[in-house]
Amino acid sequence: MKKTTAMKSILVMSTIVSLGTGLAVASPSVASADEIQRSTLNETSHMKSESAIQNVNTTIDEMLRTIPVPGIPGLGQKPWSRTTSIYGNSMDVSGININETNVTKIIPVFLGSNTFVNTTSQEQTYNTSTFSQAITNTTTTTTTHGFKESTAGKVKVGIPFIGETEITQTLEYNFTNSNANTKSETNTITASAQPVKVPANKIYKTEVYFEKKQTSGNVELYADILTGAQNPKSSEIISIGSALDRANNKNGLTKSPTDPNRVRSKGTGTFTIEYGTNLVVKTYDITSGARTTDSTTLVNTQVIPLH
Repeated sequence: MKKTTAMKSILVMSTIVSLGTGLAVASPSVASADEIQRSTLNETSHMKSESAIQNVNTTIDEMLRTIPVPGIPGLGQKPWSRTTSIYGNSMDVSGININETNVTKIIPVFLGSNTFVNTTSQEQTYNTSTFSQAITNTTTTTTTHGFKESTAGKVKVGIPFIGETEITQTLEYNFTNSNANTKSETNTITASAQPVKVPANKIYKTEVYFEKKQTSGNVELYADILTGAQNPKSSEIISIGSALDRANNKNGLTKSPTDPNRVRSKGTGTFTIEYGTNLVVKTYDITSGARTTDSTTLVNTQVIPLH
């Protein structure tokens, strides 16, 4: 069998989109209905984005307020508060693909076909044509629940994705906005000639496909925060991880599994990724007539890995 060659890319990265704030000068004329509708749509989109992205400092402050403070409730005693003393203020981000949520479907891309007529009394070997076609693979990632931190700026992370054929690619997420980020890449796939054996007095038809796979799934996004917590009644300063142990309401935070002094905030995201590593050659016996979509005369399916 001849080796099939392909020009293809393994690594697919998502495009990071940052949000900006613009300033517009209003015209003295009355806004049109279209302008009002566009403004309403933009405001709705912004509100959805804001609700999906939570400020981790606010989450921590709400947790700290549930630590019991000695004294009479309602008499103005201050709650525990964040402080950069001793522990500073930092945030590490990471994420994983939740493999059990992955759903993969195959999208066959037709490359070409050949028909071989053997009118002899002996089996003959024929070769398929060489087929080439440009294939576009697209990756889309979306942060459905993320977080921001006032000193961290734009936060992004790459999450490894391992496909069914052990092809590793990287899913990149921007934690600080919920835009759908899409990256497309086009490469040329070349299927070299493949031998096909045709029995005596038979007519065979071969069809060559590129086996594109599309996988959709979910990811978990993690922010591990290290900072200090100040006791309002004394000079006591403890790590935010230790403060979490004292809180009556964890407010969705957990202890970081990598550092007990840190707390972890969990977010979520989705992805759809396209990739492919195989060519498929299907051979049909059409001696009795032209092949139709419901044909039962498939005689061979050959899967050819692209290297």
